[in-house]
Amino acid sequence: MPIYTYDLSTDIGKVRLKIGDKDLAAEAMHFSDEELQAFLDEGASVLAAAGLALVAWAAEVGREDEVVDTGAWKGDTRDVAKKMTALAEKYFELAGYSPAAELAFVSAPVDWTPEVAAEREVQEEEE
Repeated sequence: MPIYTYDLSTDIGKVRLKIGDKDLAAEAMHFSDEELQAFLDEGASVLAAAGLALVAWAAEVGREDEVVDTGAWKGDTRDVAKKMTALAEKYFELAGYSPAAELAFVSAPVDWTPEVAAEREVQEEEE
């Protein structure tokens, strides 16, 4: 069973703070402690781990590709994904962390429509 904590004396808590994943209701938290620890193990710092977590979260949000209207906020999930990846890029810069794959994703336009995905697959096959 996944564990969800929010303790600012731990690196996991610090990553949660930086990515905004701090709702104390476990069902509202996006990442488990184990998932955040995996980002910490890969990124080797709180800032790099926060960037990795934001890239993963943005990938999920961008895939949804929908317009959200909550009454208080209306927007396209791709806009949210772009903002998350922009913040991830800043965290990578501050951490001095340069993961090629994550930075390529961050700098790429976030467009997850099925048509675009199919077109990219064809282009990759031709290369």
